[in-house]
Amino acid sequence: MAYSLPCCKPPEPPETLFPAPSRINASPKSALLVENDESLLNFLRRSLTDEGYAVRTAANSEEGLRLYRDCAPFAVVLIDYCVPQRSGIGIDYLAPLTHGIGLATAIHEINPSQGIIIAALDYRNAAEVPRPQQLMHIPLVTDISNFQLRSLLTKIEVERMIEMLTTPELLKLRRFGDFRVRGLGRAARGRTGEDLLSEALLRTLIGAGNSQKGRHWNRDVDFVRHLAGAMQSISNCWKRQFNETEAYLVSEFPKHDEDGQERSPLDNVAAGHAAVDQCLIEKDEQSRVLAMFDDDREAAQVLWGLLDGLTKTEIMSRYGLDKNKLAATERRIRVKLARKNGNRGEKNGR
Repeated sequence: MAYSLPCCKPPEPPETLFPAPSRINASPKSALLVENDESLLNFLRRSLTDEGYAVRTAANSEEGLRLYRDCAPFAVVLIDYCVPQRSGIGIDYLAPLTHGIGLATAIHEINPSQGIIIAALDYRNAAEVPRPQQLMHIPLVTDISNFQLRSLLTKIEVERMIEMLTTPELLKLRRFGDFRVRGLGRAARGRTGEDLLSEALLRTLIGAGNSQKGRHWNRDVDFVRHLAGAMQSISNCWKRQFNETEAYLVSEFPKHDEDGQERSPLDNVAAGHAAVDQCLIEKDEQSRVLAMFDDDREAAQVLWGLLDGLTKTEIMSRYGLDKNKLAATERRIRVKLARKNGNRGEKNGR
């Protein structure tokens, strides 16, 4: 999943990007439950209520369709596969009842993006449930397990939260992604802030059904802040997985020399392995910078933390610094580096 977003201003430090929740996620949710069996209706209604839904119920497909037209929108519609078309005398309960599928088809035609779950409790396997092609993507509950239903409800809710993301929220997340990717350097492997956001969205969707394989969203956490946390964790994982001795990509080489002339990627290749040469240069530069702070232990620790890809919060936790001490240390680092760059500029100008 990718978003095409307009250009943003340069990203701010991550702690200022998400000052407060921008939306109350615990808003009232409504659900339509269509079930003619009283015991199952009570069980499913209780399950929906436990998940925070306000539930309307119908005993047949005709009543369910009327309620949907009159009371929509619903966050979720849960339909029993085997409901009658209408209640009353003359219903042959011995005949196969599949009007739940007809109701699901009608609701899907009214609103293709409506979250629908079909309860097919007479089937052990979802693949065995006969349904039209346009409903093949609709999730099925094939057992009375509350866990299965809860996972499907969470997935539908996550999909709804993604659709509700506003343009300012997406821009904010994109800026945060650009900030994280720029800090990764080569470890980003050519990926962008938009790629980072897309992976966070995908993992959140997967986590709705399997928290071990994806990123589970805790509903007590604002959804935008959850995505920011997922992006930070994923970018840290990219950095840990990166091997500094990997060969450079063509896209990583400078395309122009200092005079603005276009150069070939071969111009950047030294006698040895390009990655080895470049890594030696980078490590030598890091060593020179760190050597400037041999007499300032806290500054050296902060620089090591930044080189390791740690956040400010992680640096404070690792080295026992508070916010004031960290801010003072950062100022000392900036002043010393600015003096160094200024002296270098004066030498170059002589």
